[in-house]
Amino acid sequence: MFEPMTFSLRWLFYLFALVFALATPALTYAQTDQPTSRPRIGLVLGGGGAKGAAHIGVLRVLEEMNIPVDCVAGTSMGALVGATYAAGVPPELIESQVLAVDWAATVGGQGDRDRMSIRRKLQSRPYTNNLDLGIRNGTIMGSGGLLNTQRIDDLLRTLVSGARGIEDFDDLPLPFRAVATDMVAGEMVVLGNGDLSIAMRASMAVPGAFTPVMLNGKVLADGGQMRNLPVDIARDLCGDVIIAVSLATPPPTAADLASGLALAGRSIDVMIEANSRAQLATLTEQDVSIVVPMGDIGSGSFERVPDAIPLGRVAALAKSSDLARFSLPPEEYAAWRANISRDYSKPGKIAEVTVVGLDRVNPEYVREAIVLTRPDTEVTPGDVAADASRIYALGDFEKVQYRVVDTPVPDTVEFHPFEKSWGPNFVNLDLGLGWGNDGDIGLLVRGEHRRAWVTDLGGEWHNVIQIGTDVELKTGLYLPLALNQRFFVEPYLRSTRYFEDIYDDGDRLAEYNFIENYGQLDLGVNVGKQAQLRLGIRQGWNETKLETGPQDLLPDEKNTHESDIVIKGTYDTRDVVGLPNRGNLVVARYISSGSWLDGDESYDTAEGMALAVLPFRRDVISAFAAGGIDISGDMPTYRRYRLGGILSFPGMQRQQLRGDNYWLLGTDYKWRLSDVQSLFDHALYGGVRLTTGHVGGRVDDVDEDLITGLALSLSGRTPIGPFLLSLGGTDNNSWAIQLALGRPIREGSILDEIW
Repeated sequence: MFEPMTFSLRWLFYLFALVFALATPALTYAQTDQPTSRPRIGLVLGGGGAKGAAHIGVLRVLEEMNIPVDCVAGTSMGALVGATYAAGVPPELIESQVLAVDWAATVGGQGDRDRMSIRRKLQSRPYTNNLDLGIRNGTIMGSGGLLNTQRIDDLLRTLVSGARGIEDFDDLPLPFRAVATDMVAGEMVVLGNGDLSIAMRASMAVPGAFTPVMLNGKVLADGGQMRNLPVDIARDLCGDVIIAVSLATPPPTAADLASGLALAGRSIDVMIEANSRAQLATLTEQDVSIVVPMGDIGSGSFERVPDAIPLGRVAALAKSSDLARFSLPPEEYAAWRANISRDYSKPGKIAEVTVVGLDRVNPEYVREAIVLTRPDTEVTPGDVAADASRIYALGDFEKVQYRVVDTPVPDTVEFHPFEKSWGPNFVNLDLGLGWGNDGDIGLLVRGEHRRAWVTDLGGEWHNVIQIGTDVELKTGLYLPLALNQRFFVEPYLRSTRYFEDIYDDGDRLAEYNFIENYGQLDLGVNVGKQAQLRLGIRQGWNETKLETGPQDLLPDEKNTHESDIVIKGTYDTRDVVGLPNRGNLVVARYISSGSWLDGDESYDTAEGMALAVLPFRRDVISAFAAGGIDISGDMPTYRRYRLGGILSFPGMQRQQLRGDNYWLLGTDYKWRLSDVQSLFDHALYGGVRLTTGHVGGRVDDVDEDLITGLALSLSGRTPIGPFLLSLGGTDNNSWAIQLALGRPIREGSILDEIW
C-alpha cells in the first residue's frame, strides 16, 4: 500500500510542477505588461474660443489624480490647449504660459501702433478705421478676416516650439488630431500631420474674424462648424475610453434675440451645439463626460481667461469619482509623465537667419527689422516670435511664418513673410461726419490709393481723393534713399478747396471759398519709430472767393502766387489716433514765404502743439498746449489761424475765431462709463474739458483778453471710427452742441493733428 501511495504523490508533484511551469510565463507577462493592460484613454477637448481656457483646469485635475492620457483630439481653443499638452508641456506650464499672454494685444491688436514705423503711423493717421483693402483685377478686396492674426500665430508657434521638427502627429509625445472645416467642400478635415502650429491655427480660424488657412488646396476654418467635440476622432485614434470635456453656456432668452444680428449669431451657436450633442450621445458608460458651465464668459471674452481656468477645475473635481478608476499608482504615473514631458524653455544658438518667399519686397529691407536672431546668439522661441512681429509691423505682409531648418547650415531660422495677396495696389477709405446746433453739417468721404514698392528701396506712389465739405486731390511719390528708410525725398502735387464761414463777434456773416493749389518737394528724416522731420520747398497758387455775405470782412477776390519754405516736425507715441488712452503728440510747423521765386506774399509763421495722454486707473487724463504766431509780414487770409469747434475749442462754432496769433491750453478727464468690448479697448466714456486761450489780430477786430470754456462730452470708438458728442459753453456767452463721427471736419489750426 505504501508504494502505490508514493507513486501517486510523485506524479501529483510532477503534474503540479508542470502546471506551475506553464503558468509562470503568463504570470510574468501579466506583471511586466501591467501599464499597457489598462484601457487607453482618449482626451477630447471641445471648442469655445476664450471659454476653452477651462480645459487647463481639467488637465490640472487629471495631473493631480495621476490619470494618464494616450491621445488627444481638439477643436478650436481645445486644439490650442490639446496640441500643447500632446507636445509634452505639463499642465502647470501651460497654465503659466496662457496666463502670461496679453490677450488684448494678441487678439485685440492693442499696442500694434507702437510697432509701426513713424512713416506708417503718419500715413494711417487720416484714417479712423482699420480697413485694409487692395485692388486686384479691378476689384476691391481685403484680407479674409477682420483681426490681425500674426500675434496669434506667434503664440501658437511658441507654445509648441519643441515640436517644430515633427511632421507626423503620431510621433508627438501623445498622438494628436485637430479638426478644421474645408470651407470649399463643406467637409470636416482631420489634421494629423504637417506643421502643428498651422493645424492649431486652422482649427480656430473663426470665419470672418480670422483669416482662413490655405493648406493643400483647401480653405480651412474653425472646426467647430463640423465637429466641436471630436469624440469619434479620439476613439478612432486610440481611445478605449474617452474623457470628453465640453463647454456649456446658458441659452439666451427670447428678449436676447430681439435683433437680426443676435439671431444670426445664435444660429451659429445652434449649429455648433447640435453637433456637440450628437458626439456626446455616442459616449458609453465606460466614458466620462465633463461639462463645464461657463456662466457669462463668452467665446470672445479673452480678458476673462484667468476666470475660465478655475471653472474647468471645479467641473473636473465634480467627476472625480468617475475619473478615479483611471488613476495610476504614483510611481507609474511619474514614469509616464517623465516619458512624455518636454522642456522647450531652454535657449539655443542660431547659426544663420534667412528670408525667403518674397516677390515685390526687398529681402534686405526685411532683414533690417530682424534684431534678436543674429547669428551665433542664444535665442528663445519668444525671441524668434518677436522678430516675426517686427517683420509684420513693416506693413507689407498678411502673415509671417518661420521655421528652423538644418540646411544648408544647421539651426537656420528661415523667415517666410507672405506679401499681402490683395496688393500691391492698396486702398484706404474713410468717412467723416460733423454736426453743430447752428445747422453746420459737415460730411467727408475720403479714399487713398497707394502703390507699394515702386522702387527697390521701398518707394511708394500715393493718390488721395476727398469730397464733401473739404475737397482734396493729391498725388505724390515717397522715395527712401536707403533700405532703412531713415532719409527720404517726397515730391507731390496737391489741390484743395475749403468752404469756410466768417464770424463777426460770434455772428456768422459770410462764406468764403478758399482754393489752394501747390507743388512741394520734401526732404525728410525718420527718427526711430516716434519722430519725423521734413524740410519742404513749395510753389503755390491760391484764390480767395466770396460766396455769400458782405465784402467788408475780407477781400472779395484775390489770386496769389506763393514761394514757401516749410519745416515740420512730428513726435507721436499715441496708442491710437482719435481718443487715445496713452501717449504723446508733439507737432511744430514753420512757414517762410517770400519773393525768391516770384512769390507775391512775404510772411513768416510758426505754430506748434503738444498733447499728453495718461491712463489713470481705468480712466484717461489728457492735457494740451497750442499756439501760433505771425512772426513777420502780413499773413494771407487762407493762412490765418482758425479756432472754434469740437477739437480746438468746444462751446464755439467751427472756425468762429480767426486771427494772426493765438495760444490755447486745455485739460480733459474721461471716465469709463462701460466697456463695449474690452478686448479691443472699446468703451464708452463720459468727459469734462476745460479750455482757455486768446486769439489776437482777429479779422473782426474784437479784442478779448481771455476766453474760458467748459464742455461735457460722451465719446467712444466704433468699427467705423471714433465718435465725440460735446455740450460746451464759454464765458463770452457762446455755447454749442457738436458731434464728430469718424474722420473729423477740419477746423483750421494745428490741433487738427490730434484726430
